[in-house]
Amino acid sequence: MKPQLTLQTPLELPPEEISKYLKQLWISENEYNFGANTFSLIVWQPAWLEQSLVKNELINGPITGTLSPEIIETAKKLILENRLPLSSSLYSNELIDLLNKNNQDCDAEDLRGQFFESSISTLNPRRLITLAPTNDKGTKLKTFVSAYCPLSDYSKNQPICGDLVVIRGKSELIAEKGPEIIENLSINDLPTWLWWNSSLDDSPNVFDNFSRNGRRLIIDTANGNEERCINVLRKIINSKKAVNDLNWIRLKSWRESLAMIFDPPKKREILNHISEVDVDIEGEHIIQALFLIAWISDKLNWQITYATKKSDFIEIEFSRENGEKVITNINSIPLGNPSIYPGQVIGLRLISKVSDDPKRNTCIILGAESAECMRLEAGGMADMQLIEAVVPNHYFSSDSDVSKLLASSRGNTSPLFENTINISSEIFDAIYG
Repeated sequence: MKPQLTLQTPLELPPEEISKYLKQLWISENEYNFGANTFSLIVWQPAWLEQSLVKNELINGPITGTLSPEIIETAKKLILENRLPLSSSLYSNELIDLLNKNNQDCDAEDLRGQFFESSISTLNPRRLITLAPTNDKGTKLKTFVSAYCPLSDYSKNQPICGDLVVIRGKSELIAEKGPEIIENLSINDLPTWLWWNSSLDDSPNVFDNFSRNGRRLIIDTANGNEERCINVLRKIINSKKAVNDLNWIRLKSWRESLAMIFDPPKKREILNHISEVDVDIEGEHIIQALFLIAWISDKLNWQITYATKKSDFIEIEFSRENGEKVITNINSIPLGNPSIYPGQVIGLRLISKVSDDPKRNTCIILGAESAECMRLEAGGMADMQLIEAVVPNHYFSSDSDVSKLLASSRGNTSPLFENTINISSEIFDAIYG
């Protein structure tokens, strides 16, 4: 892990002076160092929950923009104590509104944009711009600038440095003046990412403003109204922009576990006779379940025939190339504890029927834990060949997942994910259209 050396304390400057100042900064620090030749990262980091918790003195400041274990546990406790739906997101308006009703409005130091995860700093971003909207009344737009150098004890070379810019103020002011500031700070020869580190329901006009141009997008469809999430993905794909979704990234262990089961050639025939698929999720947010079902149907060339929402589950019917039907269900499992990522997949069951003889048929069960595997075994599966596995559900921080995406430097949307988005959109329209 490389430490971060800040060359200077953040300096408040008028927006029109930042670009000129940064050019002079690199020359004055070292005539041979003009900053890293890597990428630029723009981060929308409202941290509404953290701001509200600090202002209510439920946690101690400063405000950093990091979703710490203390913030998560405090928010979960509030959801339970105030009897909000257990499916409530940590980004939900209900939770933020609850906190703002009793806002103590205590002053707290705001350090958003001054420090960031070491897994990101080790990638040596050339320019990191943090958009830090505040819920303080009457806050004017302020801009700050500083420089940093991640150092290494093992490197004899000149440290690769970058600069940090923070734009702080009310959302409306950032929406109005932010695009022009960022445009003046853009480095045309370097790729630029926009990480929307918030719910997709948050400030949609701001999102639209900052998602224009050729920026690569990083979003999280676990947070936000489902229709809004689908529409955002659909719009991005139609505009041929590059998009990465942390909600899709978290499905990786499920996709890999399922693929490993069918890696032996003798297991491939099972795929041709799948008749039923059940996906269990935490709560009611269905986007990740749609991703998983869409990925499976794309791989097996199924065509959707209809979809409907019933009282306690969603049913989707597909047709295989030979005309046989496949029924898939999304089952919402009641939560005993608020989830960090609403709608996370916790169980998957596939039934393959090759014969009227149950002993020749196969039931494949994947669960996030052994208790979920046992739940999915119920329902007359005892006579079938059972293939069962527990999927390791690793919960990495968003910063860690983002750093992996940035390290991969993908300049376009993964074709696999693009197909998944298109099929998920078709299913969603069939359910709610």
